[in-house]
Amino acid sequence: MSVLNKMLRDLEKRQHVSERAVTPLSARSDERPLWLNLLLLLSALLLAFAVYAILTREPLPDTGEATPALVSAIKNDTAAAVTAADNSAELSVSTKDVALASQQSAAVISAEPGLAETEAEQGADSVLAEDTKAGTGSALPSTATAQPAAEPDAAQQPQPLPAEHDSAALQTASAEGNTEPRTSANVQPETEVKVVRSAATAQQQAALLQQQALTAAQAGQLQQALQLWQQLQQLTPQNAEAYLEQARLWHQLGQPQQALIVLQQALQQGIVNADIQLLLAQQAAAQAQWQRVDTLLPAQYVLAQQPEYYGLKATALQQLGQPQAALDWFRQLIVLQPQQARWWLGAAIALDALAQREQAQLHYRQALQWGDSLTAASRNYIQQRLAATE
Repeated sequence: MSVLNKMLRDLEKRQHVSERAVTPLSARSDERPLWLNLLLLLSALLLAFAVYAILTREPLPDTGEATPALVSAIKNDTAAAVTAADNSAELSVSTKDVALASQQSAAVISAEPGLAETEAEQGADSVLAEDTKAGTGSALPSTATAQPAAEPDAAQQPQPLPAEHDSAALQTASAEGNTEPRTSANVQPETEVKVVRSAATAQQQAALLQQQALTAAQAGQLQQALQLWQQLQQLTPQNAEAYLEQARLWHQLGQPQQALIVLQQALQQGIVNADIQLLLAQQAAAQAQWQRVDTLLPAQYVLAQQPEYYGLKATALQQLGQPQAALDWFRQLIVLQPQQARWWLGAAIALDALAQREQAQLHYRQALQWGDSLTAASRNYIQQRLAATE
């Protein structure tokens, strides 16, 4: 038994020793070196960058669609260059021909001075014919023709071609691209531009007449201003201001009857204007024509804009024996203009006619309080009515 126990103990010691030896080896095998970890990290970053670059790359443009446009543009540029070269070549050929003809003409002039004028004219005709055939202007060679090699007498020198003709021909040839031949007969004359002022409209004429009439009235020229307003009335018969200004001028000239005629003309034209109707109503009130006053002053305007209009209407109603209707208008006017003693007095008279003594006395006293603008007769009437109603 002791031997067996001893063997078991030795076996257990060996197992413990083997486990201690194996454990550090396995731990070391699990640990990776640092450089390997860094390498793996860099590889992962490079892979991610490559994937991002592939995903964000823009597609290349379709060369199939752009190629025809590019080819057509190149063809157009090439055709333009060829055309320019042909034009320059034609121009150089024409210039050479003109120079040769000029030299021949100069030689003939130097040999035979007596025939200088005839030969110069023939040389000019030949130059013009060559330029016409070539389709270019003749402004450049005209100076060469005008200066011969030998200078004869002034009477025998050839006359140069007109500069205006040459410049017109050159401009016409350059405008047509030097493709078709043109002669001096084909050159069209310049079109004359004429500025035609349109006639002033009726509205503009009316504004001008109105301004002139106001200026004349301010300068004290009443007759001239009256004539201008009459012209404006004929031009615009529906203009109410023309009738009003004429009526005012007639009053200033001391002819109220003419002013009344002008205002009646406005009514005949169907003009609806509060000022015209008020002036006619005042004229009728001066003659105690109260029914006509009421007819001329219908309730068709805003009370706040025409207090005098409705004040006269209320007075006409009171004179026609309608105190309640007059009182309604006077009360509205008192609310609008409480400082006007006329409205208080009119309301007091209407209340007195309706036998409302207390209210009448109150309105009489208010009229005296604001009565700076009342006449002496109105003040005396108020004092009498206050004494009678106490």
